[in-house]
Amino acid sequence: MLAWMIALSLLVIQVLNLWTILRMIFKRKDEPIYIIAWTMIMTFIPFIGFLLYLLFGHGPIMRKKLTFLDEMEEQEYAASVERQLRKLTNQQIHFPYLSFIKFNLNYNKSLVVGAKTLTYFSEAKDKYEALLRDISQATDSIHVLYFIIRGDESGEALLQALTKKAREGVKVRLVYDDGGSFMTPTSLFKPLKEAGGIVVKHYPAKLKIFTLNWNYRNHRKIVVIDGKVGYFGGMNIGDEYLSKNPKFSPWRDAHVRVTGEVVHSLQLRFLKDYTAVIEQVSDLEEIKSEILRYFPKEEIEDAQIELQLVYDGPDQERDHMRATYIKWLTIAKKSIWIQSPYFIPDSEFLHGLKIASHSGIDVKIMIPVIPDNHFVHRATTSYIKELLEANIEVYFYEGFLHAKTMVIDGRLATIGSVNMDVRSFSINFELAAFIYHESVAKRLIEQFKEDQKRCRLLDLTDEENKSWWMKTEESVYRLLSMLM
Repeated sequence: MLAWMIALSLLVIQVLNLWTILRMIFKRKDEPIYIIAWTMIMTFIPFIGFLLYLLFGHGPIMRKKLTFLDEMEEQEYAASVERQLRKLTNQQIHFPYLSFIKFNLNYNKSLVVGAKTLTYFSEAKDKYEALLRDISQATDSIHVLYFIIRGDESGEALLQALTKKAREGVKVRLVYDDGGSFMTPTSLFKPLKEAGGIVVKHYPAKLKIFTLNWNYRNHRKIVVIDGKVGYFGGMNIGDEYLSKNPKFSPWRDAHVRVTGEVVHSLQLRFLKDYTAVIEQVSDLEEIKSEILRYFPKEEIEDAQIELQLVYDGPDQERDHMRATYIKWLTIAKKSIWIQSPYFIPDSEFLHGLKIASHSGIDVKIMIPVIPDNHFVHRATTSYIKELLEANIEVYFYEGFLHAKTMVIDGRLATIGSVNMDVRSFSINFELAAFIYHESVAKRLIEQFKEDQKRCRLLDLTDEENKSWWMKTEESVYRLLSMLM
C-alpha cells in the first residue's frame, strides 16, 4: 500500500512538473534560459523545485478593473507627445541627452513634466517629519502606497496621522503590499478603517503562512496629498529607516518631495494601482464621478525642474525599466555613479557597465557591507570580481545603503524604487524618476562623496581573501537569483 502511495505521489509530481513546463513554454513566453533553468530544477529536485516555482516563478493574474483611467492617460499622452517632441528637438540645452528623453516619450509613453519644487531626503527622519506635516495640513484627499508599513512606532505614527484626517472628513486611501508587509498585523489599520479610511492590500496571499503570490509585488512608494504634494523614492515606513535597528545602522536612503505638474502623474499612477486591487464598486464610481477633485488645475510656471516618470510592472507587455536603464548607460559621456542596496544585473546591464568603463567612462558602484538578506547579498558580491577587472570602482558602505540612485556625467539623475536587480527590472511594480536638472544631480554627487567617507574601496585582494565557502555560496546564489 505504501509503495502504491509513493508511486502515485511521484506520478502526480511529474504531471504537475510537465504541466508547469508546458505552461511556461506556451503561455509565459519567457527567455529560453529562464525556462531551461526552471526545467532543470523541477527535473532534478521535482517536489522542492515545483514548490519553488509556486513561490518565485509566477504571480497572480493581472486584471484591469477600470478603463477610464487608462483612457485618461492615453488621451493626455496623445495630446502632448508631438508637441513635446517638437519642443525638445528645438531645445539644444538637452543635447546630447535628447535621445534618452525621446526614448522615454516613445517607448515608455512618459511625458516630460515639471516640478515647481523638489526636495531631496537622504535621512528618513527628515522625510517622515515633512510627510506628517503635509498630512496634517491636508484638506481633501490623502493617497498612500507603500511596499512596507511596519507595525512599529513609525507605522503607528503614520496611521495615527491618517486616522485623524479621516475623522476630519478627508478622503484617505491606503494601499500596502501584502508581501512586503507580511509581518505587519492587520490590527494596525483598524482605527483608520473605523474612521472611514479605505485600506487595501496589493494582491494578498491566499494563505497567510504560505503565499503563492510572492512575485509581482508593488515595490513603489507613493504619497499624494490634495493632488498638490507628492512623495516617491526608496523609503518605506519603519523604524529601521531611522537607524533604530543597530543591525542596520546607519541607514542611508533617498526620497523626494515634489510639487507642481509632476504630482498629476503620481496621482494617476496611485489611482490606477488602487483601482486594480480594490473590491469596493462604490469607490470606483466615486473616483470616476469626482475625477477632477483629485487632479486640481495649477498654473505651470516656466522655472521648473524637468523630469520623466517611468512606471513598470508585470502588467506591462514590455520590460520598460530594464530597457530604460540600459539606454541610460549609453548616453553617459564622462561618468556613471550608482548607489544600490542590491546589485544583481542581467547580462545586458552588466555588459553595458563594462563597455562604459572600457570606453574611459568613470563608473562607480556603491553597495552596503551590511546585508539585510544573506541570499541577495551573496548574489551581489558575486559580481565584484568582474566589476573590478573591468576597472569599475566598487565601494562597500559601512552601514546599510538603501538608496536607489544613479547620476550620469554629473548632470542627470535618477531616483526611485528600482534596485539594480532582476526583480526590479522584470518582476515588481516599480517607479523611477529621470531628472534633467544639474542642481539635483549635483546634490546626489555631493551625497555620494559624503558617503565615500564611510566606505571601503574594494580591490582584487578582497576577492583573493574570500573563503571557499563564500565563493561557493556566491556561485549558487547567483544562479538562483536569475530565477527569483
